[in-house]
This record gives sequence, C-alpha cells and structure tokens, in this order.
Amino acid sequence: MAHIYTSTQAFWETPELVAMCFESVDKRSLSSCARISKRLSEIALDALYRDGPGYVKILKLLCGMSEDESGSLNFSVDLTPDHWDRFRHYSSRIHSLTVHHARDPFRTVSNDAIVELLTTLPQGEVLLPSLTRLNWEDEKAATNPFATLLFHDKLQEVNLTVAEWDTTILLQHLARRSPNIGTLRLKTRETEGSDEFNVAEAEEITAKVVKAFSSLRSLGLPPDLVSVDAFRTLSQQSNLVRLWVATFAIKGTQVDESEFQGGSSENFINLRELSLESTSLIGLSASVLGGIMTGIVSLHVEITQEDHIPTFLKHVATSFPNLRDFGMMFAHWRLLGPDSFKEPLTMNVLKPLLSMRRLESLVLEHPMPPNLSDEELGEFSLCFPELRHLELCVQARGSFEGVVPTLSCLLPFAQNCRKLISIGIYMDATISPPIIKSDQKVFAPSLRDIHAFCSKIRQYHPVADFLAGILPPEAKLTLIRGPARLVPVIGKMSDYFGSAELDDRLDETSRKCRNRWQEASRLLADLYRVRRVLASERKRNEEMQNSCGLML
Repeated sequence: MAHIYTSTQAFWETPELVAMCFESVDKRSLSSCARISKRLSEIALDALYRDGPGYVKILKLLCGMSEDESGSLNFSVDLTPDHWDRFRHYSSRIHSLTVHHARDPFRTVSNDAIVELLTTLPQGEVLLPSLTRLNWEDEKAATNPFATLLFHDKLQEVNLTVAEWDTTILLQHLARRSPNIGTLRLKTRETEGSDEFNVAEAEEITAKVVKAFSSLRSLGLPPDLVSVDAFRTLSQQSNLVRLWVATFAIKGTQVDESEFQGGSSENFINLRELSLESTSLIGLSASVLGGIMTGIVSLHVEITQEDHIPTFLKHVATSFPNLRDFGMMFAHWRLLGPDSFKEPLTMNVLKPLLSMRRLESLVLEHPMPPNLSDEELGEFSLCFPELRHLELCVQARGSFEGVVPTLSCLLPFAQNCRKLISIGIYMDATISPPIIKSDQKVFAPSLRDIHAFCSKIRQYHPVADFLAGILPPEAKLTLIRGPARLVPVIGKMSDYFGSAELDDRLDETSRKCRNRWQEASRLLADLYRVRRVLASERKRNEEMQNSCGLML
C-alpha cells in the first residue's frame, strides 16, 4: 500500500511554516522542541535566541561564570577555541538584544573577564555577528566598555540611553565600527559630575561623527549635542528621512512620495519628519531650514522661550506648505508649572496656521487654558477639512479669567471636520451645554476618542448627556496625561508622563476636576446602548431626508 503524504507531514517538512509557528511558542516549549530532531532543533534554536537572552546570559553561553568575594563575575575556566566554536552555534542566531541596567547585571562582569574575552576572541570575528538591533540603557557612567563589544558593521538599529559622560566616546566607537546603521537614537542622563560636562566639546565631536553615518535614515539626538555645524552636515545626507532633535516627536502620517519629486530646497531633500527646539528652528530659518521645505510632512517644535511662538508659527506657515502633522509644546513646562507662563494661546497667535488646510494632525499644547471663544474655534474648524487628530491645551490646568472654550465649541468641529478620529480641547464644562436638536450635525462615525484631563467641570451628568448626543456610539471619553499624538524619541511615554489617575503635581481643584471627568467617562460608557439607538434613529432620519430630496 502506497504511503499517503499528509498535510501534517508537509507542514513539518516546510521550514518556513515551522518557523512561523514557533514565533508564537513560549520559551519552555521551544527548549523542548530543540531536543526532538536536528531539523526542529535548528528552527527552535533560531526562535529561542533571535532576541538575545541578556548580556550576562550570553557570556554564560560562552563559558560558565562564578562570583568572587567582591561580587564580580569571572569565567570559571580559561577560554579556549573550543569554547568559541560551541558559542558560535548560539551567538550567530541572535539578531536583537535589549540590555537594561536594572535587569541585567552586566556591571558585575570583572575587568579580567572582559580582557580575557577580548584577547581570546578569534581574529576577524565579533561577539554577536548577526546582531542588527541593539537597545542599551544604563544610567551610570563608564558603560562604554560593555556596549562597544557589541558594535560591528552589520548593526542596523541602535537605541542608547546612557550617561552624558559616555555619549561622545560611544558615538565615536559606533561611527568607526558600525557606519552602516540606518537608525540611531540617543538619550542622555545626567549623573554625578554632569555639571563639568563639556557641551561645546560634545557638539564638536557629534558634528564630526554624524558624517560617518552616510546610510542613516532615522536619527534622534538630544538638542544639547547638535550644533549648527551638525545640522549643516545632516542637511546634505540624502538618505535621511527622520530627524528628531528633541525629547518628543509627533506621530507621522504615510504620504505619497510622488508628491515630493523635485523639491525646491537643496537641504534635507528626502527629510519627511522633523522634531526640534524652537531655538534651533528660528536660528536655522535663514540657513538650512530656509526656503520652502516641501518635503517635510511632520514637524514638532519644543518651545524653549514663550515669546518664540509667534515667530516660528509664521515661519512654519510660509516654509512648510506640505505639512500633514504639526505639534508644539513647551520643553520644560512639566517642571516649571502653569504659573510660570504669562500668555495663553489666542486666535491672533494661531492665525498663521489657518492657511495650512492640508493638516491631518494638530497638537497645540500649552500649560494655560486657551484664550479662545467658541466662535473663534468655529472659524478655526473651517480651515482644516482633512483634520483627523486635534489636541488643544488638553494638559492645561488652573483657572483663567479670560474667555475659554465651552462644550459648545465641539459642534463646529463635528460639522466641519468629518474625518476626525480623536479630539481634545480644554473646555469650561461648568457652562451648560446647548440642547442637541434633531437636525444637529454630530461627529462622524470615524471619531474614536475625545480627550480630557483637568478642564473645569462641576457636574458630570449634563456633560455625559451632551457628549452622548454628539458622539458616535463607539467613541470614548479618555483621560490622558501627556499628548496622545506624541511619541518619545527613545523609550516609552510612561517614562515621562504618569497615569491620569495619579495625583502627583495636581492641586486640589485639578484633582476634583479630573475625578469628575472620570465619572463622566464612566457614565458615557454606561450609555452605550442608548447611544446606539440614537445613532440608528439619526441614520434612519438622514436616509429618509435623502430619499425625500431625491423625489423632489
């Protein structure tokens, strides 16, 4: 009887399918699979070691290590070529590695062990030859001997969070050993002795180093390291698509590259995303960021001086005609507090933005409530038919004696911005909202979130009722602490902004307002079924009106 070749057999004999399956298998199961057969063993080991197990664990794959009386780790025996031959069976499978000082005791590896590692490493070889992605985080100085061991010419993405003292030496080693990287992000931490850190020298070294990274497509650096000379060098690197010289950047939008053929600027010819401080934007407006920057579609500005806002907004409106995403926020306002600022955002200040009708994402954060009326925001909404995300002073706190938006300001956005996915505006919700009429234009079904934090609010029931009448059923009222449309250059947003539920740095009034918005959010969620019925009736009425219009 002929053997029947089953689909199950075909699966196990197709390495690509098995590899895809193993991507979802836990480590214990992968270890078991590695002992079944030689074929499965190779695939299981690839999956098991693709993401490196940790710095010290990798060294222990080379040779066992023991701890001496001082707590330092040393190799248990002298390293031999056999150790390296066996190590290659594992090290060549490691493609990415994340090292965090709090979870990986690499600092306990002794100097003698590092010396032995370097002196016995086979000639012409590197420690992890297949490593393409490295995330390294260490808050203490002198981390460079450990990190530089991992640098080699096949690295493609490097994210470093290191002490200020280590930045320049690491950048120099990286430029020499890994000149082909496509993504580099660097974050610095102040340590003991940071007051003596030579910023001018660091800027000079950085300006020289960036020339070596000719393949860079994405670069994120602290503002203190990037001088005018560095900007000038980067402006001539044709591969550079993303340049973030700030703490945060705005989430980008996919665009059609055919729109940007033959741009009018000779600088940053392929740059699409830019994040920088207002000092740099204004200072470079007459040089590398002068002219018409047609290629840049995403721009985030971190404000270093309050009086910079009118100046750079005028420059942005005239020099960045193709922007889809624009954001601005103060660089240090979370440390200074709202009382440290003098002037709120007004229509006169924001007026230059009204010409930018192609904007899809707009983040305008300010510690003070906006001095804008509902009527002015109605005019504002007419200018952005493509808008998908809006954040206007959502994080503002405290009271302001002038005019501020009320819940009524949402209605013109519902009518004029039919592509909205999320919206957040500081509003005085103590003023009674209008009654929603049957013919009132409500938000389109695309809306998913309305954001709030500590806006003025007294009673949450009428607020929830009003929102239930204008939001689609699936939309949520979400409290956010930190701009939803921003991303950190390196790390997570939680590293910078706490949870909205935390009370730190909130005064009693802000805490009460936050709690009432939370109650409004819960009540709005409880009204989900009612909102579905309202949406269904509204849709039926619209269909009837449309059919009557066709008959006429």
